[in-house]
Amino acid sequence: MDRKLFDSQMKDKLYSLFESNNFNIDILKLNKVYLRGGAIMRLFMGIPLTDADLDFYFLDLKYFKEVDDYFNNHYEFSDETPLTKTYKCGELELQLIRHPYLIGTYEYTTSMTDFTITLGSFHFETESFVYPDTYLDDIKSKELRIHRLEIEPPEGRSWANALQRIEKYEKLGFTASDDVVETIKKNSELKENDEFHQRTVKMSWLRNKYLTPIVPNIDVFVNWLMDIKHHQTLKKFNVYLWGGFLSRPYETKDVDVLITKRDGQYATLKELEKLMIDMFNLAYDIHGFFLDTHYMRIPQWIGDYPRSREILKSVERKQIFITITKNEDKGIVCKHRRYGLLNCAYTGSFTLRGVEPSSLVHRWVDLNGNYAKMVDLRKIIKYYENNIERNIEDFLNKFQEYSGY
Repeated sequence: MDRKLFDSQMKDKLYSLFESNNFNIDILKLNKVYLRGGAIMRLFMGIPLTDADLDFYFLDLKYFKEVDDYFNNHYEFSDETPLTKTYKCGELELQLIRHPYLIGTYEYTTSMTDFTITLGSFHFETESFVYPDTYLDDIKSKELRIHRLEIEPPEGRSWANALQRIEKYEKLGFTASDDVVETIKKNSELKENDEFHQRTVKMSWLRNKYLTPIVPNIDVFVNWLMDIKHHQTLKKFNVYLWGGFLSRPYETKDVDVLITKRDGQYATLKELEKLMIDMFNLAYDIHGFFLDTHYMRIPQWIGDYPRSREILKSVERKQIFITITKNEDKGIVCKHRRYGLLNCAYTGSFTLRGVEPSSLVHRWVDLNGNYAKMVDLRKIIKYYENNIERNIEDFLNKFQEYSGY
Protein backbone atom coordinates (compact mmCIF):
# COMPACT_ATOMS: atom_id res chain seq x y z
CA MET A 1 0.00 0.00 0.00
CA ASP A 2 1.15 3.56 -0.70
CA ARG A 3 2.71 5.04 2.47
CA LYS A 4 0.75 8.28 2.16
CA LEU A 5 -2.55 6.38 1.94
CA PHE A 6 -1.56 4.07 4.79
CA ASP A 7 -0.64 7.00 7.04
CA SER A 8 -3.94 8.70 6.23
CA GLN A 9 -5.90 5.60 7.21
CA MET A 10 -3.95 5.22 10.46
CA LYS A 11 -4.53 8.90 11.33
CA ASP A 12 -8.28 8.49 10.78
CA LYS A 13 -8.23 5.42 12.99
CA LEU A 14 -6.33 7.25 15.74
CA TYR A 15 -8.61 10.31 15.62
CA SER A 16 -11.69 8.10 15.69
CA LEU A 17 -10.39 6.48 18.89
CA PHE A 18 -9.84 9.89 20.47
CA GLU A 19 -13.29 11.09 19.46
CA SER A 20 -15.03 7.99 20.84
CA ASN A 21 -13.38 8.66 24.22
CA ASN A 22 -14.16 12.40 24.21
CA PHE A 23 -10.48 13.26 24.12
CA ASN A 24 -9.61 16.73 22.85
CA ILE A 25 -6.42 16.75 20.77
CA ASP A 26 -6.33 20.53 20.29
CA ILE A 27 -4.24 20.96 23.44
CA LEU A 28 -1.71 18.50 21.97
CA LYS A 29 -1.55 20.37 18.66
CA LEU A 30 -1.10 23.70 20.40
CA ASN A 31 1.80 22.37 22.49
CA LYS A 32 3.57 20.41 19.72
CA VAL A 33 3.14 17.05 21.45
CA TYR A 34 4.05 13.78 19.76
CA LEU A 35 2.81 10.27 20.55
CA ARG A 36 5.55 7.66 20.39
CA GLY A 37 6.40 4.05 21.15
CA GLY A 38 4.24 0.98 21.62
CA ALA A 39 0.98 2.80 20.91
CA ILE A 40 2.02 3.50 17.30
CA MET A 41 3.18 -0.08 16.84
CA ARG A 42 -0.15 -1.38 18.15
CA LEU A 43 -2.08 1.06 15.97
CA PHE A 44 -0.27 -0.18 12.85
CA MET A 45 -0.79 -3.82 13.88
CA GLY A 46 -4.50 -3.34 14.48
CA ILE A 47 -4.26 -4.03 18.21
CA PRO A 48 -6.61 -2.01 20.48
CA LEU A 49 -4.88 0.94 22.13
CA THR A 50 -7.14 0.57 25.13
CA ASP A 51 -4.79 -2.22 26.27
CA ALA A 52 -1.71 0.01 26.43
CA ASP A 53 -0.40 3.37 27.67
CA LEU A 54 -0.35 6.25 25.24
CA ASP A 55 3.03 7.92 25.77
CA PHE A 56 3.03 11.65 24.99
CA TYR A 57 6.44 13.34 24.53
CA PHE A 58 7.28 17.04 24.72
CA LEU A 59 9.80 19.34 23.06
CA ASP A 60 10.11 21.50 26.15
CA LEU A 61 9.08 21.40 29.82
CA LYS A 62 6.83 24.45 29.34
CA TYR A 63 4.72 22.40 26.90
CA PHE A 64 4.48 19.59 29.43
CA LYS A 65 3.24 22.01 32.09
CA GLU A 66 0.57 23.42 29.77
CA VAL A 67 -0.73 19.95 28.86
CA ASP A 68 -0.47 18.70 32.44
CA ASP A 69 -2.55 21.62 33.70
CA TYR A 70 -5.20 20.95 31.07
CA PHE A 71 -5.28 17.20 31.78
CA ASN A 72 -5.50 17.87 35.50
CA ASN A 73 -8.63 19.97 34.96
CA HIS A 74 -10.34 17.73 32.40
CA TYR A 75 -9.27 14.12 32.99
CA GLU A 76 -8.94 11.72 35.90
CA PHE A 77 -5.51 11.64 37.54
CA SER A 78 -4.20 8.08 37.89
CA ASP A 79 -0.52 7.88 38.85
CA GLU A 80 2.75 9.80 39.08
CA THR A 81 6.42 8.75 38.96
CA PRO A 82 9.69 10.64 38.42
CA LEU A 83 9.39 9.69 34.74
CA THR A 84 5.67 10.02 33.98
CA LYS A 85 2.31 11.39 35.00
CA THR A 86 -0.74 9.34 34.04
CA TYR A 87 -4.40 10.26 33.45
CA LYS A 88 -7.52 8.36 32.43
CA CYS A 89 -9.88 9.53 29.69
CA GLY A 90 -12.66 7.08 28.92
CA GLU A 91 -10.92 3.81 28.05
CA LEU A 92 -7.62 5.52 27.33
CA GLU A 93 -4.62 5.69 29.65
CA LEU A 94 -2.69 8.86 28.84
CA GLN A 95 0.91 8.98 30.02
CA LEU A 96 2.83 12.26 29.97
CA ILE A 97 6.61 11.79 29.77
CA ARG A 98 7.87 14.36 32.26
CA HIS A 99 11.50 13.72 33.25
CA PRO A 100 13.82 16.48 31.92
CA TYR A 101 16.18 13.91 30.44
CA LEU A 102 13.35 12.54 28.29
CA ILE A 103 12.14 15.93 27.06
CA GLY A 104 13.19 16.81 23.51
CA THR A 105 12.80 16.22 19.81
CA TYR A 106 11.81 12.96 18.18
CA GLU A 107 15.40 12.47 17.03
CA TYR A 108 16.67 12.97 20.57
CA THR A 109 14.23 10.71 22.42
CA THR A 110 14.42 7.90 19.84
CA SER A 111 18.21 7.93 20.14
CA MET A 112 17.67 6.39 23.58
CA THR A 113 15.28 3.58 22.70
CA ASP A 114 16.04 -0.12 22.51
CA PHE A 115 14.06 -1.79 19.70
CA THR A 116 13.31 -0.47 16.22
CA ILE A 117 9.61 -1.33 16.57
CA THR A 118 9.29 1.52 19.10
CA LEU A 119 10.48 4.21 16.66
CA GLY A 120 7.04 5.12 15.29
CA SER A 121 5.50 8.45 16.28
CA PHE A 122 2.60 10.78 15.47
CA HIS A 123 3.13 14.55 15.62
CA PHE A 124 -0.05 16.43 16.45
CA GLU A 125 1.12 19.85 15.26
CA THR A 126 1.71 18.58 11.69
CA GLU A 127 -0.81 15.72 11.96
CA SER A 128 1.73 13.36 10.48
CA PHE A 129 3.50 10.09 11.28
CA VAL A 130 7.29 9.86 11.53
CA TYR A 131 9.08 6.52 11.33
CA PRO A 132 12.12 4.98 9.58
CA ASP A 133 11.80 3.44 6.12
CA THR A 134 12.33 -0.04 7.61
CA TYR A 135 9.74 0.43 10.37
CA LEU A 136 6.80 -1.29 8.68
CA ASP A 137 9.02 -4.18 7.56
CA ASP A 138 10.28 -4.63 11.14
CA ILE A 139 6.71 -4.86 12.40
CA LYS A 140 5.70 -7.22 9.61
CA SER A 141 8.69 -9.55 10.13
CA LYS A 142 7.90 -9.83 13.87
CA GLU A 143 11.65 -10.00 14.55
CA LEU A 144 12.98 -7.72 17.29
CA ARG A 145 15.96 -5.64 16.23
CA ILE A 146 18.09 -3.52 18.56
CA HIS A 147 18.07 0.15 17.64
CA ARG A 148 21.23 1.19 19.49
CA LEU A 149 23.99 -0.68 21.28
CA GLU A 150 25.84 2.17 22.99
CA ILE A 151 23.43 4.29 25.02
CA GLU A 152 24.21 6.63 27.88
CA PRO A 153 21.96 6.91 30.97
CA PRO A 154 19.12 7.01 31.61
CA GLU A 155 18.15 4.67 28.78
CA GLY A 156 21.48 2.88 29.11
CA ARG A 157 20.00 1.36 32.24
CA SER A 158 17.17 -0.17 30.35
CA TRP A 159 18.92 -3.17 28.86
CA ALA A 160 17.49 -5.16 31.75
CA ASN A 161 14.13 -3.54 31.07
CA ALA A 162 14.57 -4.49 27.42
CA LEU A 163 14.81 -8.15 28.35
CA GLN A 164 11.52 -7.81 30.18
CA ARG A 165 9.98 -6.06 27.18
CA ILE A 166 10.98 -8.99 24.99
CA GLU A 167 8.56 -11.10 27.04
CA LYS A 168 5.85 -8.49 26.46
CA TYR A 169 6.51 -8.36 22.72
CA GLU A 170 6.56 -12.15 22.48
CA LYS A 171 2.90 -12.09 23.51
CA LEU A 172 2.28 -10.00 20.40
CA GLY A 173 4.05 -12.54 18.19
CA PHE A 174 7.54 -11.01 18.08
CA THR A 175 10.70 -13.06 18.50
CA ALA A 176 14.25 -12.17 19.54
CA SER A 177 17.30 -14.00 18.22
CA ASP A 178 19.88 -15.47 20.60
CA ASP A 179 22.30 -12.72 19.51
CA VAL A 180 19.82 -10.02 20.54
CA VAL A 181 19.22 -11.63 23.95
CA GLU A 182 22.96 -12.09 24.59
CA THR A 183 23.65 -8.47 23.65
CA ILE A 184 21.02 -7.25 26.10
CA LYS A 185 22.32 -9.46 28.89
CA LYS A 186 25.90 -8.29 28.29
CA ASN A 187 24.97 -4.60 28.30
CA SER A 188 22.75 -4.91 31.37
CA GLU A 189 25.74 -6.08 33.42
CA LEU A 190 27.58 -2.84 32.70
CA LYS A 191 25.02 -0.48 34.23
CA GLU A 192 24.68 0.83 37.76
CA ASN A 193 21.38 1.32 39.56
CA ASP A 194 19.89 4.76 40.08
CA GLU A 195 16.42 6.31 39.72
CA PHE A 196 16.29 4.98 36.16
CA HIS A 197 18.07 1.70 36.77
CA GLN A 198 15.62 -0.29 38.87
CA ARG A 199 15.64 -3.58 37.02
CA THR A 200 18.35 -6.15 36.52
CA VAL A 201 18.90 -9.48 34.76
CA LYS A 202 19.24 -12.66 36.83
CA MET A 203 19.44 -16.31 35.85
CA SER A 204 16.79 -18.32 37.70
CA TRP A 205 17.92 -21.93 38.04
CA LEU A 206 14.48 -22.76 39.42
CA ARG A 207 12.86 -21.69 36.14
CA ASN A 208 15.95 -22.28 34.00
CA LYS A 209 15.62 -18.91 32.27
CA TYR A 210 16.77 -15.33 32.60
CA LEU A 211 14.38 -13.10 34.54
CA THR A 212 14.20 -9.33 34.95
CA PRO A 213 13.52 -8.61 38.64
CA ILE A 214 13.48 -5.15 40.17
CA VAL A 215 16.27 -4.18 42.54
CA PRO A 216 14.88 -5.07 46.00
CA ASN A 217 13.91 -2.34 48.45
CA ILE A 218 12.50 -2.33 51.96
CA ASP A 219 8.89 -1.86 50.82
CA VAL A 220 8.72 -4.89 48.51
CA PHE A 221 10.66 -6.99 51.01
CA VAL A 222 8.27 -6.20 53.88
CA ASN A 223 5.26 -6.70 51.61
CA TRP A 224 6.62 -10.14 50.78
CA LEU A 225 7.09 -10.88 54.49
CA MET A 226 3.49 -9.93 55.24
CA ASP A 227 2.35 -12.40 52.57
CA ILE A 228 4.71 -15.32 53.16
CA LYS A 229 4.03 -15.37 56.93
CA HIS A 230 0.66 -16.98 56.14
CA HIS A 231 2.20 -19.94 54.26
CA GLN A 232 0.92 -23.12 55.84
CA THR A 233 4.33 -24.84 55.81
CA LEU A 234 6.40 -21.96 57.18
CA LYS A 235 5.65 -22.99 60.78
CA LYS A 236 7.59 -26.22 60.24
CA PHE A 237 10.90 -24.44 59.55
CA ASN A 238 13.14 -21.70 60.84
CA VAL A 239 13.95 -19.10 58.19
CA TYR A 240 16.73 -16.52 58.31
CA LEU A 241 17.64 -13.45 56.28
CA TRP A 242 21.31 -13.41 55.32
CA GLY A 243 23.56 -12.14 52.56
CA GLY A 244 23.65 -8.90 50.62
CA PHE A 245 20.28 -7.35 51.45
CA LEU A 246 21.17 -7.44 55.14
CA SER A 247 24.86 -6.58 54.76
CA ARG A 248 24.93 -4.09 51.86
CA PRO A 249 21.37 -3.36 50.63
CA TYR A 250 22.50 -0.46 48.41
CA GLU A 251 24.61 -2.81 46.31
CA THR A 252 22.71 -6.10 46.19
CA LYS A 253 20.32 -7.19 43.42
CA ASP A 254 18.48 -9.98 45.28
CA VAL A 255 17.39 -11.21 48.70
CA ASP A 256 18.83 -14.36 50.30
CA VAL A 257 17.02 -16.51 52.86
CA LEU A 258 18.21 -19.63 54.64
CA ILE A 259 15.69 -22.30 55.67
CA THR A 260 16.66 -24.65 58.52
CA LYS A 261 15.23 -27.43 60.65
CA ARG A 262 12.89 -26.31 63.45
CA ASP A 263 13.00 -28.23 66.72
CA GLY A 264 9.88 -30.23 67.46
CA GLN A 265 8.64 -30.11 63.86
CA TYR A 266 8.55 -32.86 61.24
CA ALA A 267 8.66 -31.83 57.60
CA THR A 268 9.09 -33.73 54.35
CA LEU A 269 11.29 -32.86 51.39
CA LYS A 270 8.10 -32.34 49.39
CA GLU A 271 6.96 -29.68 51.86
CA LEU A 272 10.37 -28.01 51.71
CA GLU A 273 10.25 -28.01 47.91
CA LYS A 274 6.80 -26.42 47.90
CA LEU A 275 7.86 -23.76 50.41
CA MET A 276 10.93 -22.83 48.36
CA ILE A 277 8.91 -22.64 45.14
CA ASP A 278 6.13 -20.60 46.73
CA MET A 279 8.64 -18.23 48.35
CA PHE A 280 10.29 -17.55 45.01
CA ASN A 281 7.05 -17.23 43.05
CA LEU A 282 5.58 -14.82 45.59
CA ALA A 283 8.74 -12.70 45.56
CA TYR A 284 9.10 -12.51 41.78
CA ASP A 285 5.58 -12.85 40.36
CA ILE A 286 3.82 -10.68 42.95
CA HIS A 287 6.45 -8.36 44.42
CA GLY A 288 8.89 -8.26 41.52
CA PHE A 289 12.22 -9.04 43.21
CA PHE A 290 14.56 -12.02 43.01
CA LEU A 291 14.80 -14.40 45.97
CA ASP A 292 17.54 -16.98 46.58
CA THR A 293 16.51 -19.81 48.90
CA HIS A 294 18.75 -22.45 50.48
CA TYR A 295 18.30 -25.08 53.16
CA MET A 296 20.90 -26.00 55.79
CA ARG A 297 19.85 -28.45 58.48
CA ILE A 298 21.65 -26.55 61.28
CA PRO A 299 22.48 -22.89 60.54
CA GLN A 300 26.18 -22.05 60.53
CA TRP A 301 27.32 -18.71 59.13
CA ILE A 302 30.90 -17.87 58.24
CA GLY A 303 30.52 -14.30 59.52
CA ASP A 304 30.37 -15.61 63.09
CA TYR A 305 33.99 -16.87 63.00
CA PRO A 306 37.49 -15.33 62.75
CA ARG A 307 38.96 -14.72 59.30
CA SER A 308 41.28 -17.70 59.48
CA ARG A 309 41.27 -20.73 57.19
CA GLU A 310 42.58 -22.94 59.97
CA ILE A 311 39.85 -21.91 62.41
CA LEU A 312 37.14 -22.15 59.76
CA LYS A 313 38.27 -25.65 58.83
CA SER A 314 38.21 -26.76 62.46
CA VAL A 315 34.67 -25.51 63.13
CA GLU A 316 33.02 -26.19 59.77
CA ARG A 317 30.15 -28.61 60.16
CA LYS A 318 29.39 -31.32 57.58
CA GLN A 319 25.67 -31.44 56.97
CA ILE A 320 22.83 -31.45 54.43
CA PHE A 321 22.74 -28.39 52.18
CA ILE A 322 19.84 -28.11 49.73
CA THR A 323 19.27 -25.93 46.67
CA ILE A 324 16.39 -25.93 44.21
CA THR A 325 16.80 -26.02 40.43
CA LYS A 326 14.61 -27.00 37.50
CA ASN A 327 17.34 -29.30 36.19
CA GLU A 328 19.87 -31.28 38.21
CA ASP A 329 22.86 -29.22 39.38
CA LYS A 330 25.79 -30.86 37.60
CA GLY A 331 28.25 -28.60 39.43
CA ILE A 332 27.92 -30.40 42.78
CA VAL A 333 31.13 -32.34 43.42
CA CYS A 334 30.33 -33.89 46.80
CA LYS A 335 27.97 -36.71 47.71
CA HIS A 336 24.44 -35.69 46.72
CA ARG A 337 21.00 -36.85 45.60
CA ARG A 338 18.18 -35.36 43.61
CA TYR A 339 14.64 -35.30 45.05
CA GLY A 340 12.12 -33.63 42.77
CA LEU A 341 13.59 -30.18 42.15
CA LEU A 342 15.85 -30.37 45.21
CA ASN A 343 19.61 -30.92 45.08
CA CYS A 344 20.50 -32.47 48.43
CA ALA A 345 24.26 -32.32 49.06
CA TYR A 346 26.29 -33.55 52.03
CA THR A 347 28.86 -30.81 52.33
CA GLY A 348 30.56 -28.33 54.62
CA SER A 349 28.68 -25.23 55.78
CA PHE A 350 31.33 -23.01 54.15
CA THR A 351 32.15 -25.30 51.22
CA LEU A 352 28.81 -25.19 49.50
CA ARG A 353 28.20 -27.87 46.85
CA GLY A 354 31.56 -29.37 47.83
CA VAL A 355 33.47 -27.04 45.51
CA GLU A 356 37.08 -26.41 46.56
CA PRO A 357 38.58 -23.93 47.11
CA SER A 358 35.55 -22.37 48.75
CA SER A 359 34.57 -19.03 47.17
CA LEU A 360 32.80 -18.11 50.42
CA VAL A 361 35.99 -18.66 52.46
CA HIS A 362 37.95 -16.69 49.86
CA ARG A 363 35.63 -13.69 50.12
CA TRP A 364 35.65 -13.80 53.93
CA VAL A 365 39.37 -14.38 54.51
CA ASP A 366 41.14 -12.88 51.49
CA LEU A 367 38.75 -10.13 50.39
CA ASN A 368 37.65 -9.05 53.86
CA GLY A 369 33.98 -9.61 52.92
CA ASN A 370 31.38 -7.62 54.83
CA TYR A 371 28.81 -10.11 56.18
CA ALA A 372 26.24 -9.25 58.85
CA LYS A 373 24.85 -11.89 61.19
CA MET A 374 21.79 -13.74 59.90
CA VAL A 375 18.45 -12.67 61.40
CA ASP A 376 15.41 -14.80 62.18
CA LEU A 377 12.68 -13.89 59.69
CA ARG A 378 10.04 -14.15 62.41
CA LYS A 379 11.72 -11.30 64.33
CA ILE A 380 11.57 -9.10 61.24
CA ILE A 381 7.93 -10.03 60.62
CA LYS A 382 6.98 -9.25 64.22
CA TYR A 383 8.74 -5.89 64.04
CA TYR A 384 6.92 -4.77 60.90
CA GLU A 385 3.58 -6.07 62.13
CA ASN A 386 3.81 -3.46 64.87
CA ASN A 387 5.75 -0.73 63.09
CA ILE A 388 4.45 1.17 60.08
CA GLU A 389 7.76 2.92 59.45
CA ARG A 390 9.57 1.45 56.49
CA ASN A 391 12.94 2.83 55.54
CA ILE A 392 16.21 1.06 54.97
CA GLU A 393 18.09 3.08 57.60
CA ASP A 394 15.66 2.03 60.33
CA PHE A 395 15.83 -1.57 59.09
CA LEU A 396 19.64 -1.63 59.25
CA ASN A 397 19.69 0.05 62.65
CA LYS A 398 17.34 -2.60 64.01
CA PHE A 399 18.67 -5.79 62.39
CA GLN A 400 22.15 -5.29 60.94
CA GLU A 401 24.71 -6.66 63.41
CA TYR A 402 28.28 -7.82 62.91
CA SER A 403 30.29 -10.35 64.88
CA GLY A 404 33.33 -8.06 65.09
CA TYR A 405 35.62 -10.31 63.09
